[in-house]
Amino acid sequence: MDLSKYYQRLVRDLDGWSSASQLAPGRIRVSVPQAGGGRRTVVIVMTPAEWESMFSVAHGSVDSAFDRVKQTLLSMKPHEGFAVYADYGLEPSTTETLPEPDLPEPGSGKWVAYGRHGDEARDNGDR
Repeated sequence: MDLSKYYQRLVRDLDGWSSASQLAPGRIRVSVPQAGGGRRTVVIVMTPAEWESMFSVAHGSVDSAFDRVKQTLLSMKPHEGFAVYADYGLEPSTTETLPEPDLPEPGSGKWVAYGRHGDEARDNGDR
């Protein structure tokens, strides 16, 4: 599959919907229409391979994925200037990278077994 062909189609379709251009590899600048009139600039941070994953895995078609891209761009808050690829979609962001998830330290959790009545089972030494 020629990924660049699909990526160029994305840029072309965004340009037809609004105004868009490829800034650099993996960066598309889009002038997004605003509800009250006017436009604002948003940068999409997504590689051709990520776009292929988005339209083929998550949405099943280029058109469906393109509609989702437009929805994401239109729903972004004023302080969010980037739409960053993550998990088969675009996430609004204030920077071109998403923050690392705040995960608990490895080994800091506790496994708990529940009895059949939903109460916490107790270790009574019977093994």
